[in-house]
Amino acid sequence: MARYRSRAQWSGFSLVEMLVAICLAGTAAAVVMSRGPLDRLGLSRAARVAESQLVLARLKAVATHAPTEVRLVGTRLEVARRGGRLLSRVELARHGLGRLDSARLRPSTLRFNARGHGSPGSLYLYRGRLGVRLVSNFVGRVRAVPLQR
Repeated sequence: MARYRSRAQWSGFSLVEMLVAICLAGTAAAVVMSRGPLDRLGLSRAARVAESQLVLARLKAVATHAPTEVRLVGTRLEVARRGGRLLSRVELARHGLGRLDSARLRPSTLRFNARGHGSPGSLYLYRGRLGVRLVSNFVGRVRAVPLQR
């Protein structure tokens, strides 16, 4: 009858244990080092949502023949009729994969008249070292410009 050594007498690592340890260390390093692509993805999602809200404000103004306003409250973008009735509200931080460092609207309210022409202004979104500027011109068209902090 063959005798087996007890587990207490074994020494060293098995190949499987060493591969598991290397995989865990590699996964942890990948998560720590891949912060940049996640920031870029979150910022581009938040910028697309904000751009769609600006376009919505312009289209609502044209469709209803009534002026609309776009306001920023924290990281929440609100589209309302001039005078206060809320048409749409979007939390940009939620669409930015949970984190949006800061958002600014210059001037503090963007307005679109009944013909869809707007007051020129910019919406700035920042996440990490990355930033996006959404520019609205007199005609009401919106374009995105990447920024670097």
